[in-house]
Amino acid sequence: MNFFKQRKQRQEIERKIEARRGKKAVEQHLQKQRRNIQHYWGLAKRAARLQDQVMFKQIAKFILASQRDVTQWERKLLYFDMVQARRDQIGAAAEFAMAYQAMAKSMLANSNPADMAKIQQDIEMGLAQAEAMDEMLSSLMDISEDMLDGMSADVQEGELAQIMQAIQTEAQQEGEGVSDADIEASLRAIEEQLGRS
Repeated sequence: MNFFKQRKQRQEIERKIEARRGKKAVEQHLQKQRRNIQHYWGLAKRAARLQDQVMFKQIAKFILASQRDVTQWERKLLYFDMVQARRDQIGAAAEFAMAYQAMAKSMLANSNPADMAKIQQDIEMGLAQAEAMDEMLSSLMDISEDMLDGMSADVQEGELAQIMQAIQTEAQQEGEGVSDADIEASLRAIEEQLGRS
């Protein structure tokens, strides 16, 4: 029996390690996507300043897709954290039930067998429920990939238009700095001043 308990504990540790690895990979993916969004934003501003509308719209679509990807994975991480917290609660309940069972066994020698049978039945029922919840949580983790659906095309076009407008506004503001004509006029004024001296 001890062998089975050790095997189960080892499997549990392996599951936790795998879960941590998966979560870390998702967090790294999110960081990369956020960097990509910033990079795409800069590229879109360049395309807007160059007035290349085809490239501008394509880059804006990349930004929208990346933002959606970030949102989707953040939701999955939130769901993962909720499932993990629930799993920890179930684990604690199972540990308590096993401790309770051990206590009940020690009391069995000094107690009424009918009461002990009821206690034993309650404990076994609690353990069965904890194990069923563990299996259900494992199944939920397996199907969580398919949880989130895409949005409608109308919403995508509206979001895309908002992104494109924000990029164009930012590009125009950056472009409204000093123009070539202003620079040339300043240089002429400086040359005139130097010529007079």
